Amino acid sequence: MSDTALIQVLGAVAYGELKAYEGAKAEATAAGVSEEERRRLRKVAAQELRHHKGFVACLESLGADPERAMKPYRSALDRYHARVPGGAVGQAVIGYLGEGVADDLLEWLRTVVDADTVAFIETVIADEVEHEAHAAAALRAALAATPDGRRQAARAARQMVAHMLWSGRGSAAPMLAFVRLGNGLTLLAALGGGHVRRMRAIGLGPLGLPTPLGG
Repeated sequence: MSDTALIQVLGAVAYGELKAYEGAKAEATAAGVSEEERRRLRKVAAQELRHHKGFVACLESLGADPERAMKPYRSALDRYHARVPGGAVGQAVIGYLGEGVADDLLEWLRTVVDADTVAFIETVIADEVEHEAHAAAALRAALAATPDGRRQAARAARQMVAHMLWSGRGSAAPMLAFVRLGNGLTLLAALGGGHVRRMRAIGLGPLGLPTPLGG
């Protein structure tokens, strides 16, 4: 593993955490948000900012300029986060699967970095697991409240995957940075397996085909 490849990945992750912070902060100040939800979102925003600063520190420890390391991934991640899905189910699917992808990437990353970086990533994963659990609960609630919720969820999941691929096109795609770091097949297997597992948990196959709930 080269420092250059690791810097590229950490740059992508650091900017992704910054976007997550900005998103949670914006949601916390949006109209119509309950006070309880506002407090939760403020907590999430604080955690995401801590993650961002931690990955910036990791970059600095490698002698990298964090702004320069993040710059190649700004366009792709800005494109991805700019999309606002329609409807409660669509929004919940994006939150659920998006948190899942972040968790899978971090779990994989901790297997290829040094011990100090692993120790920090484990604190990030602890927060992200909580975020994913909340996203899963929100999706289940949206599905229960929507008569054709599973059909909408299937469509939203397909749209999310397509949007992620479209947003990350080009040589500066965040996913390519991870692949360049090594163990690309293991990474793709982890992401694919995570997607299938999460879709099954809401009663859908990877292409939106019905399956027994929890299968």
